Amino acid sequence: MPSRRSHTKSRKGCLECKRRHVKCDEGTPKCTLCKKRRLECSYPPPQSDLDSSHGSPSGQDGSESGNRTPGGDQSMQTRMLEMRLFHQYLTSTCHTLSQHGLSAYHLSIIIPRMATSFPYLLDSILALSALHLATVEVDNRLTWLDAAVRYQSQACSGMGKILPDVTPEHYESAFVSSVLIFLFATGFPGISPESNQNSSPISEVLEGRRLITGTAMLFERFNEMGVDAKLSGWLCVPDTEESLEKNEENSDDSSDDDAKKLHDLHKSIMESLEKLRVTIGANGNPNKELYQTIWQLLHNSIEPWPKIGPHGGVIAWPLFIPEAYISLLESGDWVAQILFLHHAVALRLMCNRWYVRDRGRRLVLAALEKLEEIPSEWTETISWVKRGVGIDTSLVA
Repeated sequence: MPSRRSHTKSRKGCLECKRRHVKCDEGTPKCTLCKKRRLECSYPPPQSDLDSSHGSPSGQDGSESGNRTPGGDQSMQTRMLEMRLFHQYLTSTCHTLSQHGLSAYHLSIIIPRMATSFPYLLDSILALSALHLATVEVDNRLTWLDAAVRYQSQACSGMGKILPDVTPEHYESAFVSSVLIFLFATGFPGISPESNQNSSPISEVLEGRRLITGTAMLFERFNEMGVDAKLSGWLCVPDTEESLEKNEENSDDSSDDDAKKLHDLHKSIMESLEKLRVTIGANGNPNKELYQTIWQLLHNSIEPWPKIGPHGGVIAWPLFIPEAYISLLESGDWVAQILFLHHAVALRLMCNRWYVRDRGRRLVLAALEKLEEIPSEWTETISWVKRGVGIDTSLVA
C-alpha cells in the first residue's frame, strides 16, 4: 500500500489564503494562489514583530525618537506591506485628505517626514492607508481591513503611552496621529462588513468626542509653540473649503449636479434649524437654555459650509457639546434627539469624503430604530430628516 502523502500545515501563509482557508505555498512577493487569482498578496507580521516593534514612543531601548529597528526585527513581508501602505498614502490617501485652501505640502511632505521619527504617527498613517485601500480594492477588502485594524490598534497603543506625559517634542506628531485615528474611527463602521451597523448612535458620538477632545488639546499646545512649528498654517485657515468633487472610486460626469444637491441640502438644513430655533424659544422646558446652547453650536458648525469655518465644521461638532446634553440624549429627550438628527443630516454634506460617505444616513437609521413612538409635533421634522439622508419614507415608518 503506498504511503500517504505528507501535508505540512502552512503557519505563515498570506492573509488572503488564511481568509479562504486554503494552503499557502508562502511564495514571495506573491504566493502561487494569489498570482493565479490576480489578488493582492500580503503577509501578517510574526508575533514577535507585533510585540516588539510598535506602539512605544520611546522604543524598546528607551530612545526618545522611537525609531523602529531596521532589518532583523521585522520580516520581509511586513516591510513590503508597510512600503505598499506608505506608497498608498503618498500617492493617493494624502490627496483625499486635502481640501481647498489647505496646503497639500504638509500632508505629502511634512507629515511623512515626521512619521519617520514617531512610530505611532507612522502606524496611524499605515492604518488609514489600509482602510482607504479597502474602499479601492474591493475584492481584497478583508485583507486590507485586517491590516488596517492591526495598525490602528498599534497607533492607539502608542498614543496611549505618550499622552499622559506628552512633551513639546511630541505635540505636533501626536496631534496629527490623533486626527488620523479619528478619521479611521469615522470611516471604519461604513467600510467593514463585520462592524456593528446597529451600534448606538450616542456611543458613536461619544467615541468621536473623546478622540477629537484629545486632538483639540494637542492643537492648542502646538499652536502655542509659535510660527516655527512644523505644522504652522495647517488647519488654521478658517476659509478652508470642503471639496464638492466626487471621490476617486465613484467619480463620473455628474459632479455639477451633485454639488447643486449638496447646496440645496445645506439650504434645507439651515431652514429646518431656523424652525427648530423658534420652537425651542417657545418651549417652556427647564432645559431650554441648554437646547439653545446646543442649537448655536450646531448652527456654528453647519452655517459656514462649504467653508470649514473656525470651529472645524460639521465633523467636529461633538467636541463642543457638554456632558449635560449627552445625558439628555441618553435619557431619550426629544429636543436633544432632534438636534442630534440635524447633525446627522449635516454629515451628508461631507458624503464625498470616502471616510464619511453614508455615515449620516447610518446614524439616522440607528437613532430612529431606538426612538419610541414619534410625538405629533415632530413627525414632519422626522420625515424631513429621512428625506435629507436619502431614506425612502414609504419603507421606513
